[in-house]
Amino acid sequence: MRTTRKVSVWPVGLVGGRRYERPVVENGKVVGWYTGWRADRPFAIDMAGFAVSLQVILSHPKAVFKRRGSQPGMQESDFLKQITTVEELEPKANNCTKVPIYFLKRFSMVFVDDRTNRVLFYRFLYGTHEQKRSI
Repeated sequence: MRTTRKVSVWPVGLVGGRRYERPVVENGKVVGWYTGWRADRPFAIDMAGFAVSLQVILSHPKAVFKRRGSQPGMQESDFLKQITTVEELEPKANNCTKVPIYFLKRFSMVFVDDRTNRVLFYRFLYGTHEQKRSI
C-alpha cells in the first residue's frame, strides 16, 4: 500500500463465499478477476482489496463512493470507474499471489504486513479503525 502511485490491488481472504478473491495478473497487469460473485463487474473486487493514492482523490474531487444509489455489489466498481481503468491498476502482494487481508467477521479484518510479517487485527467502527492487537 505504501508504494501506491495511483490505485493498487491485492487479494482478500475469506470473502465472497470463497477462501479468497483476487485480481488475475499476467505480465504485471490485471487481466481479470477470480471471484465468487459477478466476475463481469468492471472491477470485481472487494473494498478491502484496493488502495487509492491521496493525489488521485484530490485530482478527482467529484469522485464519490456511494453508500446508496449503486446496485448491490457495485459500489467498488462505481467508485473505481470514476478514477482509473483496469489497465492502470498496480498489482501488489507479489503480483496478487499472496493474500495480505483476511475478513474475520463484519467490520473486522486481519492484515499481514509484508515488510515485518506481523499480523494485525483491525476492527472498523463508524468509518474509523482501531488496531486491537498484533500477533
